[in-house]
Amino acid sequence: MAIKKLKREPVLFLVLAAVLATACVFVLWPVVKVVSYPGAADYLQLLTNERWMRAGLNSLFMTVLSTASCTALAFLFAYSIVRLDIPLKGFFRFITLLPVVSPPFIVALSYILLFGRQGLVSKHLLHLNLDIYGWQGLWLVQTITFFPYAFTVIHGVMQAAAAHLEHAAHNLGASRWQAFRHVFLPLCRPGIAGGALIAAMNVLADFGNPMIIAGNFALLPTEAYMQMSGWFDLSAASVLSTALLVPALVLFLVNRLWVGKRSYVTVTGKESSLKAYPAPPALKWSLFACCLFVSLFVLAVYGVLVYGAFARTWGYDWSLTLQNMKYVTAKGSELWNSIRFAAVSSLGAVALAMLLAYLVQRKQVGINRLLDVLAILPGAVPGVFLGLGFAMAFNGPPFELAGTSAIMVLALLFWNLPTCYSACLAGLQQIGRSLEEASLNLGGGTLRTLRSVLLPLLRGPILSGFTLSFLRSVTCLSVIIFLYSSSTSVGTISILSLVQSGVWGGASALTVTLILIAFALLAASRLILFAYDRRKS
Repeated sequence: MAIKKLKREPVLFLVLAAVLATACVFVLWPVVKVVSYPGAADYLQLLTNERWMRAGLNSLFMTVLSTASCTALAFLFAYSIVRLDIPLKGFFRFITLLPVVSPPFIVALSYILLFGRQGLVSKHLLHLNLDIYGWQGLWLVQTITFFPYAFTVIHGVMQAAAAHLEHAAHNLGASRWQAFRHVFLPLCRPGIAGGALIAAMNVLADFGNPMIIAGNFALLPTEAYMQMSGWFDLSAASVLSTALLVPALVLFLVNRLWVGKRSYVTVTGKESSLKAYPAPPALKWSLFACCLFVSLFVLAVYGVLVYGAFARTWGYDWSLTLQNMKYVTAKGSELWNSIRFAAVSSLGAVALAMLLAYLVQRKQVGINRLLDVLAILPGAVPGVFLGLGFAMAFNGPPFELAGTSAIMVLALLFWNLPTCYSACLAGLQQIGRSLEEASLNLGGGTLRTLRSVLLPLLRGPILSGFTLSFLRSVTCLSVIIFLYSSSTSVGTISILSLVQSGVWGGASALTVTLILIAFALLAASRLILFAYDRRKS
């Protein structure tokens, strides 16, 4: 059946072949290249090299610890916003957005500016000499950085949990704790599991924060980077990256196959207008105080960056100056690279994702499942692994792309492919097939139907996918750390270099500039979507 359809539509066959070949070359080939490069003796070193074993155990330890704290904090925020009658809910939601649209290592940088040896709080206010480097500092930084990812899932599930079930439990004599434990918590369990898995995947693959604040506490991503950049040992870097890939794949598959298959909505008949059962005042204001404390800390993280961008000499001369803006001017080419690489890669990711989603959702071509796997596979690959794979796979014939803008764009494109694919697939699933059938019956071909009927209806998902892809690309570090050259360096690389050199003012100025770029795009996309929704209504 699928073969007959492809024979009748030669254009569809050519498109399918091109998409499949592209996905295999730029998704499967880098993975195979990294995994197959080391020999068996190299892999055995994972069990004999004491430093590598320690890095693996440290990564496991930090993943478990940071995931637990991320999930707990995300649940606290979600419960306070959804179930409690407290002020500042909009402010708390805004706080959960900030780390998502910022470079992943911003919290580590700000934490050093606040509590490091020359920190604003530690030295200037408390006159202490604190050592914040190590696993304790990394734990705090990763918790603040990644709890918003868990919050997104938990908040959505918690909103769907019907409040009248708790009222029923109270009417039957259950205490507040019993209703929470036996009714509300089980309803939220899929969301808690999903949020924890997403947080764990991000913590495990985190590269920027450990590079800045982990100190001598070795983890797999940083150890792989040191093996490649410090000792130029490609086999060791491949082994460590593969060791990072295995648990990442497991977490991704669990999230995809278990959590992704469950409905988070409780179907209970008619909608209930009942408000959540009132919490005891002591609990209510205690949780409010916790959310407020975390929110003020996050604000301090961003506030100290702004201050640092205009401080003359951080830690010694706190007077305000514009001299740090010279770093923004001097690094203008790197910032421009960040913008153009992010824009081009995001456009490419959206285009390829749209084709893949259309083939998987609308065309029975016999390999739909394979196409779906190829589209989501980069989401399971840690950024360091993907970057190393591109560096190894395209460093010679027939695709000699090392040091070019093309390899930067392609790596970011395929790294963001799962994000755009999910948005396009969800949008297509909401559009009935009758519109396409009507277009085909009136003589419109497949391509014309796609261009004239589906694409206009998918403007919202496409714009959302592009925006998220751009934000991730412009603040990315891990994917491009092995790929950049002197002519293709980007803003995040410059920030990392300034941090490692102790140039806190310049690093702050560049970080604030990147954040402003991210927020400008986010605001523009919101305005476009708002205008589009108004025009439709």
